[in-house]
Amino acid sequence: MKIKTGTARALAASVFTAGMLVAVGAPPASAAPSVTFTSRADPLDMGWAEIVMYINGKRAGTGHWAGDPGDWGSSTGDTIIAHDSASDGYGIQVTLDGSRVATTRGHNAPYTDRASGNLPEGSRHDMEVCVVKGSYSACGTVYGVKA
Repeated sequence: MKIKTGTARALAASVFTAGMLVAVGAPPASAAPSVTFTSRADPLDMGWAEIVMYINGKRAGTGHWAGDPGDWGSSTGDTIIAHDSASDGYGIQVTLDGSRVATTRGHNAPYTDRASGNLPEGSRHDMEVCVVKGSYSACGTVYGVKA
């Protein structure tokens, strides 16, 4: 099949333009947020702990360990508490020993979730606090806490 020179040029220009629209028109991938963590704990051996999360420099929420009733307003001891204070689309997730989970995922801020259950007095456990959204998570240091 023979194509006229003018038609070939027009076809080539159309293909080039379509390719540029695809290449240039794609939105940029969103960058991961800057997540930072600060912590403070029971100076007498981690009977309580507070981890504060910041997303892009703004306070997003907290994760708490309440070893005894009354710590962080908890009516029970051996409790992890996730609190989301920012309406930013991210959630806060606190995990104890990889299995006990308190999460604000899927809830509008402000929102608090707690998970508790009796643990042997004086036993040591690992608590991890993360900022979550969909499959994304950014976690801080694993903190050692005491029941």
